[in-house]
Amino acid sequence: MMTTKHRDPTTIARVVVAIVGVGCLLLTAQGAVQAAGRGVALMADREHDLTAHQYQVDFETLWRQFVEQVPSGSRISLVPARANKDLWHQRLSEFAALHGCVVVQGTRWDYSVGVALVERKRPSSAGARLVVRKAD
Repeated sequence: MMTTKHRDPTTIARVVVAIVGVGCLLLTAQGAVQAAGRGVALMADREHDLTAHQYQVDFETLWRQFVEQVPSGSRISLVPARANKDLWHQRLSEFAALHGCVVVQGTRWDYSVGVALVERKRPSSAGARLVVRKAD
């Protein structure tokens, strides 16, 4: 006498779901590995991230100009920039704090400090300059 075993339909469904899940995991992992590889390649190649490089050049240029033109310990008033007002206001406030200056509003100040955007001579040259005026 021969007996046959019938498999439970829930067991078959579980196995199929597990196989589909593993397949999806492998596809996702493959995409993540490719994206990470491309990201590393882009980070290693500065030309692909020209905008970030330009911002970095602008920050370094403005910092050097700030240190050269504004004496440490001065009270400064920030003049809003025409473009990227929040960005430049934040950066100039940080420069002031790093250089020992105090940002004031409405009270007497020693220097007014602002940012003027200039045309870049090369893609990697500075596109901003510091505008400093001494109080009368």
